[in-house]
Amino acid sequence: MTNIRYFPEEVVCYYGTWAVYRQGNGMFSADDIDPFLCTLLVFAFVDIGSDGSVRIMDHNIFQPWVDTMGKFQALKQRNAALKTIVAVGGWNAGTQNFAAVAASQQLRANFARNAVAFLQQYRLNGMDIDWEYPAAGDRANFVLLLKELRNAFAPYNFLLTVAVGASEYTASVAYDIPAIAQNVNYIHLMTYDMQGKINGVTNHNAPIFAASSDTGALAKVNVQAAVQYWLSKGAPAAKLTLGIPLYGRTFTLSNPAQNGVGALVQGVGKPGPITGEAGMLGYNEICVNRWPSQIDTVQLAAYASSGNQWVSYDDTTVVRRKCALIAQYGLGGGMVWSIETDDFKGICGPKNPLLTTLKGCVDGNSGTVAPTAIPATTITPRPAVTTKPAATTKPAAPTTARPVTPAGQFVCTQDGYFRHPTNCSKFYRCASGTAYPFDCPSGLYFNEAISACDWPYNVKC
Repeated sequence: MTNIRYFPEEVVCYYGTWAVYRQGNGMFSADDIDPFLCTLLVFAFVDIGSDGSVRIMDHNIFQPWVDTMGKFQALKQRNAALKTIVAVGGWNAGTQNFAAVAASQQLRANFARNAVAFLQQYRLNGMDIDWEYPAAGDRANFVLLLKELRNAFAPYNFLLTVAVGASEYTASVAYDIPAIAQNVNYIHLMTYDMQGKINGVTNHNAPIFAASSDTGALAKVNVQAAVQYWLSKGAPAAKLTLGIPLYGRTFTLSNPAQNGVGALVQGVGKPGPITGEAGMLGYNEICVNRWPSQIDTVQLAAYASSGNQWVSYDDTTVVRRKCALIAQYGLGGGMVWSIETDDFKGICGPKNPLLTTLKGCVDGNSGTVAPTAIPATTITPRPAVTTKPAATTKPAAPTTARPVTPAGQFVCTQDGYFRHPTNCSKFYRCASGTAYPFDCPSGLYFNEAISACDWPYNVKC
């Protein structure tokens, strides 16, 4: 059996095809896609039938007035290096048909044949399986389904990828990680919607680190913990792509005066004018609001509020920090959900600021864009740490860590993260007067502006 191949440094972009029906500045057609910002472009979604068929969910995609598939295919005429694949499933598809097909050898074979025919008909490079989520009883069958697809795709060099629930809570139940990794080109970690409606308080959509107060299972619901879990269970780093949300999760505050992380909430936030979904806003909706924004420097996530509305999201600073995480762990690249909620029209500044940032730093460029119309990000003071940090909450960037006393070493005058005074590749975390030294991954410098290891061209050293 041939080895699965992979392409390093991917920028994987999901395209929500329903965006063509949005109004005004939210209307996004396939020909609005910049084919040079993504290396792997994912058409979302088609469905899996209970008989193993591949079902088109919106037949308007073939109509001249929409022509989503035609425009999607034409992108490769503008960039021959672009790879285009189709995603099967998604949250709205449910699990019933996936489970039925995966459980039957005959239906698995039928689905594989239909998948090959679909990819050939629409001149695509592969397929993404987005089963949200296999139950414990589906684990083995999911692997059998992937093996069937892998064998069917091999003669045509079609790509096979999977989108997976990233947290240990989901992954430990749903996935045989080593077996999945053997049968796919990429595993797209959906490292967003990490915390959801936890305890009726504001919390982050995709925090890089745990909060200092997080314990037990809650300490594992963050981006770093998810990456470490998948690696610890045998997933090759080069096959993992790190999911980055181009949207935020919103809440309605109980008291507008209490608007920090962990503030009490009445429920989810109001729908936005473009996405129209309670509890979320696209980045293109967030940036035009111009709410004062802050960075949670413990969890490394952006948030903003106005009145009783509160949103957690990724801005360009956070995206750059996640790029450093990709570099630290040697991951296969970054993935975004989804391109039609970036500021693709450039209303707040340069077009596609989040995607451009990701593409730039994955390529080894600065990944920076001019400021958007959101007020300048405020780096908020870090809360004092009253106990030594637990091993589960240390920063992602370091390769080694050991506690030392301040005597003869770096002197901590306050809690926080500080660059080594003479070596830009080293930094300290100060907690309760103790300096904990860390080394950045090879080739990176510590950037005090974002409290993270970063590419040298972004750091004044």
